[in-house]
Amino acid sequence: MNSKYDFQVVGNDIVESEKIYSDNITYWQDAFRRLKKNKAAVICFWIIVALVFFSILGPYMNHYSYREMNSAISDQWNWSVFTQGHWFGTDEFGRDLWTRVWEGGRVSFLIAITVVVSEGIIGSIYGGLAGLIGGKTDLIMMRIVEILFVIPPMIYIILLMIVMGPGINTIIIAMAVSRWVPMAMIVRGEVLRIKEYEFVMASRALGASRFRILMKHLLPNTLGIIIVRLTLDIPGVIFTEAFLSFIGIGVPAPQCSLGSLANTGYIQLYSAAYLFFIPSLLISFVTLTFNIIGDGMRDALDPKLRH
Repeated sequence: MNSKYDFQVVGNDIVESEKIYSDNITYWQDAFRRLKKNKAAVICFWIIVALVFFSILGPYMNHYSYREMNSAISDQWNWSVFTQGHWFGTDEFGRDLWTRVWEGGRVSFLIAITVVVSEGIIGSIYGGLAGLIGGKTDLIMMRIVEILFVIPPMIYIILLMIVMGPGINTIIIAMAVSRWVPMAMIVRGEVLRIKEYEFVMASRALGASRFRILMKHLLPNTLGIIIVRLTLDIPGVIFTEAFLSFIGIGVPAPQCSLGSLANTGYIQLYSAAYLFFIPSLLISFVTLTFNIIGDGMRDALDPKLRH
């Protein structure tokens, strides 16, 4: 049985009570630490890095151009063409599929990144201003957003593609115009919540302008949800571009994208199935990895999960 002599009275030690025994880290440091613990997200991140690397440098790893034709070796995928440097075989015109796949990946990544950046900038500023100003201005701005939201985005995209003609710039403009609306609604809801916080009221009382409050206080505090939304939107943009190219109104020949390559391969599915499966698998792979990374970032940036 324990007695009072088995214990030692520590007393009120002011110095010890003031010590911090856990690491003092910021919100972003904590989010990055938790993201690193998500092994699936980390693996997918490095897979995306590898795909981007090959999309940039892959076309230069052999001496074939994505436009170069050689009818003597058309639709071949065997050891003979592999030893000549055609590592993915050749298409119906004898063009090197390795070069065309990574050239198409470069185009798809370029379109996706440009569209999500444009979507993030337009949607964040529009939704932030609507939520910050409030009143009739907010009412009018959100009625415009709701009108645009109820119309399927694919209608805007197809109409703009028909009016402006096919091309990479047209695809970027068409998708950027149609995809900023959900982002504006999300940011506006976050701004309505954050603008009632004490630090925003203090900044307003000190005479800060609305633009400064928006750029210095409101948008930085919505950055987490913006990043997650944009990360999850990248596979959607790639899939939309692939769909447009698949139905024939996407990237025009002789340029190629993953969608246009899948469309060309589908026509020859029974005679040269690899022309369809290689770009299709790459599209599926990119979509899956970005979704996993987006889910990991959403968990890492959620304040409710901090511990």
